[in-house]
Amino acid sequence: MTDIRVPVDGADPSVERNLVDQLEGPYPGTVRRVVVPLTGTGAAVVDWTSRHPLLTVVLRRDLAEETVRVTVTVDPGGAGERVLPPVVFAPWSAVGASVPAYVPDTADEPLVASFAVAVTAERAVDGAAATAVTGAALTGLVELAVLEGNLGRLLYLVSYEKHRLRRAAREVHAYRTLAHARRDALDRIGADVGVARFVDELVHEPTNGEVYARRLAPPAREPDAAYAHRLGLYRRFLLPTPGAVRRLLNGPGADTDPNTGLFADLPGGARFTLREDDDRFAVAIRLVAAGDPQHRTNFLAQLRRDRLVLPANTPPNNTVHAGRALPANRLTEITALRASLRQSYTFESTHGIAPPLAAALDRAGRVCRALGSSIVWQVTRAQDDAGGSRYELGLGVDVSWPTPAQATDLRNRVLDTGRAVTADRTAEALIAAARAGGVPTAAADGEVAWLWGVCGLPTTHRISTTRMYLSHLPTRGLAVTAPLSAAVGANTNVEAQFHAPGDPGGNALLLAGLTAARTAWTNAGETAWNPLTDAVARTRWAAVPTRPAGQPVDQVLAAAGLPAVRDPAPVVAALNRLPDELVETIELPAALAAALIAGQPAAGDRLARLVGLLRDQHLAAALPLVETGNRVLLVCSVIGLPQAGLNLAERRATGFRWYTVGLGGGTAEIKAVGARTVLRPTHTGLVAVVALSYVRTGLTDPYEFRVELPDGVTVNLEQYERLMNALSRVCPLGVEINTFGIRRDHVDLDDDGTAEPLRPAVARTFRTFQQRRHRGVYDQL
Repeated sequence: MTDIRVPVDGADPSVERNLVDQLEGPYPGTVRRVVVPLTGTGAAVVDWTSRHPLLTVVLRRDLAEETVRVTVTVDPGGAGERVLPPVVFAPWSAVGASVPAYVPDTADEPLVASFAVAVTAERAVDGAAATAVTGAALTGLVELAVLEGNLGRLLYLVSYEKHRLRRAAREVHAYRTLAHARRDALDRIGADVGVARFVDELVHEPTNGEVYARRLAPPAREPDAAYAHRLGLYRRFLLPTPGAVRRLLNGPGADTDPNTGLFADLPGGARFTLREDDDRFAVAIRLVAAGDPQHRTNFLAQLRRDRLVLPANTPPNNTVHAGRALPANRLTEITALRASLRQSYTFESTHGIAPPLAAALDRAGRVCRALGSSIVWQVTRAQDDAGGSRYELGLGVDVSWPTPAQATDLRNRVLDTGRAVTADRTAEALIAAARAGGVPTAAADGEVAWLWGVCGLPTTHRISTTRMYLSHLPTRGLAVTAPLSAAVGANTNVEAQFHAPGDPGGNALLLAGLTAARTAWTNAGETAWNPLTDAVARTRWAAVPTRPAGQPVDQVLAAAGLPAVRDPAPVVAALNRLPDELVETIELPAALAAALIAGQPAAGDRLARLVGLLRDQHLAAALPLVETGNRVLLVCSVIGLPQAGLNLAERRATGFRWYTVGLGGGTAEIKAVGARTVLRPTHTGLVAVVALSYVRTGLTDPYEFRVELPDGVTVNLEQYERLMNALSRVCPLGVEINTFGIRRDHVDLDDDGTAEPLRPAVARTFRTFQQRRHRGVYDQL
C-alpha cells in the first residue's frame, strides 16, 4: 500500500495545475492558473483584470484527523463587502486539494476587474473545539489560486471529484494503520490479531484484597486510544531477543534515558531492567559399586593408569605415562604439562589429578610466574580412592592457603600496568582479564579466588584455616555421601549437602545468609539473636505450647508477614522430618520477644525489618514459634517450612536433582529430587551417582530472565496487566520470565502511590489480550 505521506499521483498533487500542463493542440494558453499571494493577516489581492475567473482555496499540506474551515470575504471593508459560505476541508484531505470559494458572475461580462479578499481559517482536531489559524501557520496551511477561462472552469468541474477520491484513499489507508485507525477500523484490526476491545475494567476490592473484572455500563466501551495501545503489542514483528524485549518495554536509548516504549507512562520515565546473570549449577559425583566392591576398585585403578595426570617426577609415574597408548605429540604435551605444574606446585608422588584440572592449575601457575611471583603452592590432597565425591575421581585438590603477604603481592603485581610483558600470551591474556574483572584485597579474598576463577577453577572452597579445595567443576561446597557399595535390589540412602566454608556441617547459603543478616541487624543497633544447635532446637520445638486464637502476638506476626502457629504438634512433627542442614533456629532477643508477645506495633515493625534482612540474603522461609516465658523462636530455612511455605521467596533457595550413569554394566534407579534420596541398584557393576544442584543467591536460574523496576516505582493495575501480556508475547519457548519482584514490590492496587504485594491468588488476575481465533466468530471479537 502506498505510504500516506507520498502523493498517490506524482510529485505535484495539484489536479488543476496538472490538467493545465497537459493541454495539447490549440488549447495550451487558453487556460491560466495564477497563485495569489496570501499575507499572514489573511489579506490577498487579485490585482489584474481576469477573464471568467474561479477563485479556489488550496491546501498546502496533508491533513490527518483534522478538519479545516476557511472563510473568504470579498472586498473586505468596502461598499461591496460580502462574506462567502465557508470552505471545508475534511480529514485526510491531501496537499494540493482545492475547493472553489468565489465564482464571479460573468454571464454578461467575461472580464472581472481586480478585487481584494480576506481569508480566515480555523482548525479542529479529532472532533475537538476549533481553534483559529493565523500568521505563518495560516500561510503554511492554505493558499489562493485563480483559474481563468471557461475551459478552465469546465476542466475544474469535471476533475473536482478526484480530490474526494484522493481524500477517501488516504483515509482508507490511514485507517489500516494503528496510529490513525478509529472506531470500527480498530475493531477490524483487533479481529485480525485476535484482540477484542474490552467491555469491562479491572477493579481492586480493598475489603478482601480481590481483583476482578467489572462490566462497563452499555454502551460504554474501551476508548480508542487505550485499545490501540494494546493492539500495538501485536501489530509488529517481534523476535524474543534481549534487545527486542528491552526496546519493547523501554523504547530506544541508553539506560539513563526516559522510557519511550510501551511503558512511556511509567512515573518519571522509569525503564525496566532485564537480568540474565545465572546462578551456576553445582555438580558432585559419587561412585557406588552395585554388588561386588571390586568393580569400584578396578575402575579407580584403570582411571589412575590411563587417565589421570601424575605430576610428580618419579619412576613409577613416568612409567605409567610412557605406557599409555597415545600419539607421541600428545605424550610430549603431557610431559611438558607435568614439568610446568612442578614449577608452581609441590605434589606427593601418589598424587593424581584429572586432565582438565591439571590444565587449569597450570594456567594459574603460569600466571604467577609471568607476574614474577616466586610463590609455590603446596598440594596436600589429590585423587583419593577413599576421598568421597570430592576426590575419588581426581576432580579436585586441596591447596594450602597463601599468606596475607603473598596474596597482597599477587594483587599488586596484577594491578601494576607498568610491568614487563612476558612471551606467555596465555598468561598475559589471563592477567588482563583478571585486572579488568577487579582484584579484591587480601582481606576480602584471602584465598585469591580471583586468580583461580580467571584460570578456569570456579570452585574455591575453604576446607580449614590452612587449606582450600580447588576444582574445575562448579561445586560450591557440594558433597555427596553414599556407601562404597550397595547390594543389587536393596535400597541405599544417599545424601547431598552444600557445605559452608570450613565444612561446619550446615547448608552454605543458610549459614552465610544468617551471618550476613545478623551483621546487618546488629549494625542497625539491634541486639544479636541467639543461634541454637540442632539438638537444642528440636528440644525447644517439642516444648512449644498450644495457644488460643486472638492473642496480641498474632497480629504483630501477621503484620510482619509471618504465620501464627497455635497448634504446634503437626508443625513440629513436620519440622522433625526436614534435613538438619537445611533448617536453622534462632532465638530472638528477650526484649524484642517480650514486646512481640505484648502485641506492640513497633515490635512488629522491627520483626518485619528482620524478615526483610533474611529475604535480602535469599532465604526461603521463616516460621515463628512462641514459647512460654516470653521467648520466641524463629525457624529459618532454604526450603519451604510447614504452615509458612515459601514466605520469604517465590521459590526454594536450594534444590537437588539426581541422576545415575552406569559404568561397566551397572545400572540403578534413584529418586530424582531432594537433598536425601534412595538408590536401588538393578544390575551388577559400577554406578556413578550424580547430584546436579543449585543455590539461589539473587541471580537468575538457567533458562530464565528477570524483569525489574527501580526502587519506589509503582505500576497500576492497567500497567501491570499490560506488562504481563507484553511478556507473554515475547516469552521464548522453554524460557521462564521471573516477575516476582514486580509483583511483590511494585504493583499499586489502589492508586495511592504505595505498592501492595500481590497475593498468589491475585497475581494472575489480569485479562489476556490475545484470544485464540476460531473460524466464523468475528462478531465475538
